[in-house]
Amino acid sequence: MPPSLLAWARAVDVSRLSDRTVRQAERYLRGYRHMTLNDRQQEGFRLRDAVEAQVSPPPPADAHPMDVLATVLAVRRKQLGIG
Repeated sequence: MPPSLLAWARAVDVSRLSDRTVRQAERYLRGYRHMTLNDRQQEGFRLRDAVEAQVSPPPPADAHPMDVLATVLAVRRKQLGIG
């Protein structure tokens, strides 16, 4: 994990992350391998934008959308005491 993403994971507040965004991110991470490259990129950046609007501080600018999504889901599970 890049140092900037690790630092962000320690500081990010995901309390405003909507259940809808969480479900979409989970679905994306489960199914991205079956998408075309174009669809994978478009959906990844769309979801990254949605996450960025709902968390604070925003993710590092150079972080890959999949890394951002996986990180916020892991942080959310940890903050909720799930798994």
